Amino acid sequence: MTHRKHICIIVDCLCGGGAEKVAASFSFLLKRNNYKVSIISLRDDITYKYTGELYNLGTKEPYIKKLKQLKKIVLFRKYYKEINADFYVDFRMRNRFLMESLLHLFVFKVEKMILSIQNYNIEYHIPKGFLFKKVYNKAKAIIPVSNDIVEELNSYYPFDNVSFIPNFVNKDLLVAFKLPQCSIPNNAVLAIGRLNLKVKQFDKLILSYKKTNACKKGIPLIILGDGPDKGKLEELIKVNNLLANVKLLGFVSNPYDYIKHCKFLVLCSKFEGMPLVILETLTLGKPVISFNCKSGPAELINHRKNGLLVKDQDFYELGKSIDLLQEDTELYNKCELNASNSVLKFSEKNIMNKWEQLFKG
Repeated sequence: MTHRKHICIIVDCLCGGGAEKVAASFSFLLKRNNYKVSIISLRDDITYKYTGELYNLGTKEPYIKKLKQLKKIVLFRKYYKEINADFYVDFRMRNRFLMESLLHLFVFKVEKMILSIQNYNIEYHIPKGFLFKKVYNKAKAIIPVSNDIVEELNSYYPFDNVSFIPNFVNKDLLVAFKLPQCSIPNNAVLAIGRLNLKVKQFDKLILSYKKTNACKKGIPLIILGDGPDKGKLEELIKVNNLLANVKLLGFVSNPYDYIKHCKFLVLCSKFEGMPLVILETLTLGKPVISFNCKSGPAELINHRKNGLLVKDQDFYELGKSIDLLQEDTELYNKCELNASNSVLKFSEKNIMNKWEQLFKG
C-alpha cells in the first residue's frame, strides 16, 4: 500500500489528558486519510485507543533518575532515526529546558517538527528563554489550537511559522462507542478533568455547587477524572456533608455515555487551550456551562444558544448559571437543540483539510 506521507506523533503518554486524547484521535484521522502513522510515547501509560506503530520509551525504566533520562534520550534518538517520518507532530509538554535542549541537539531535525500548542500558558510548550524562541521559529510549523493562543504567541515572539489548526471531533466515532450504560440520573451535572485543583478548580466548584438549588434538591454533581488532589476532594466532600450529592467516579477513558445521559457539563478551569471536553459534549448534543477563561470556551460556546458563558472565575455566577439551566426549561431546550450543529466546523473533514495543506507545503 502506498501512503501519502509518514507522520510520527510524539506524546508524553496516551492516557488521562485532553492533549493525549487529541493525539490518539489524530492517529485515526491520519490513517483514514492514507497516511502512515507512528507514535513515540515517553511514558508507559497507554489507555486511549490509537492506531499506528507504537514506540514506547517508558518500559523497563531504570530506577535511577539520571540513568532513566539518559536511556530515554538514547532510545528516542534510535526510534526517531528508525521511523524516519516526513513530519513529527509533537503534542508533549515541553517546559523542561535541559530535556528539550538535549532532544534538539541529539534527536530532532527541527525542519521536520510540527509543535502543537494545546494550552494558553505558552511556557508549558516552549521552554523559557530566547534560545527556544529562535529554535521554534525554524520548525516546520507551530500549531496553536485557539485564536487566543495565536494572539498570545504573537505577543510572546514574532514567529514566522504559526498555523492555526483547532482540535476536531468525529461525531460518528463518539456515537459509535458501545459502552455499558452508565447509571447516572438524566438531570445530573457533569464535570470532567484531571484532579489538579490549581488548574481545574473542582474544590471551588463543589463549594459553589453546595449553595445551589440543584444541590438542595438532591441533583448530583458527577466528576470524572483522576489526579494528585483526589484525596483533598474526598475530604472536602466529607467535611461538607456532600457524600450523597457529589460523586468522584475516577478516570473514564471514554466518558461519552456519561455525557449523553447528563443534563449538561460544567467547566471551571483557571485556563485551558481548546477544551476537547466542551467540543465532545456539544457534539453529543448537550449544553455546556463554562467560565470565559483563556482560552477556547468563547470559541465554542455561543451564550444562551448552546450553553452559558460565565464571567471568568466568578463562582457565584457559576452557581447561578447551574440553577438557571436546571430550572429554565425553554432556555435549556434551545441550548440542547443547538448544541450539535454549533460545532460542525470542527468536524474531522474540515480540520483534516488544514493539516493536509500543512503537509503539502
